[in-house]
Amino acid sequence: MLLPFDDPRAERILSVIPAGRRHSSVHAADARGVISATDAFRLILTRLRGGRVLIALGAHRAYPWVAGNRHVVGRLVPDLPRPPIR
Repeated sequence: MLLPFDDPRAERILSVIPAGRRHSSVHAADARGVISATDAFRLILTRLRGGRVLIALGAHRAYPWVAGNRHVVGRLVPDLPRPPIR
């Protein structure tokens, strides 16, 4: 399940990360706890259809570049309404 930062469930899960650092990276949580950056992106990819293929190709290693170039990547991603959270 993907949650926006302002969702109460995300706030509870991310409480282990200082508030000032929560928006600096992607985060994911599983039974082991909260992980961030490339490790989190890899975990997220494992949950997506075709994600394991992307991992095998090394796509998760692109996270540092994407994170460091959000201003460029953001222009390529259209603004769409947020989907409902289930």
